[in-house]
Amino acid sequence: MRQAYSTQLAIVTGILVLFIAGAFALIQSPEVLESPGITAITVGQAVPHPIEGHEDCNSCHGRKGMKAYPISHLGWKNESCTKCHR
Repeated sequence: MRQAYSTQLAIVTGILVLFIAGAFALIQSPEVLESPGITAITVGQAVPHPIEGHEDCNSCHGRKGMKAYPISHLGWKNESCTKCHR
């Protein structure tokens, strides 16, 4: 009986962990924000400098850059920046 309970608990815990990890992955993904119904969220701050010649955002805004981006942007591709920031 105790072994069956432990197995069930492990399965439920594993499913819960996968669900929470998936939810956080969706929240952190900029592609999710491209939905037409969520346009109010996708409007980011304007880029305060010309983008021409500075296409690699991570060179200045990476973890060790002059002006780091927020922790919520970690793991995003460089191409994601201009989807929200104009």
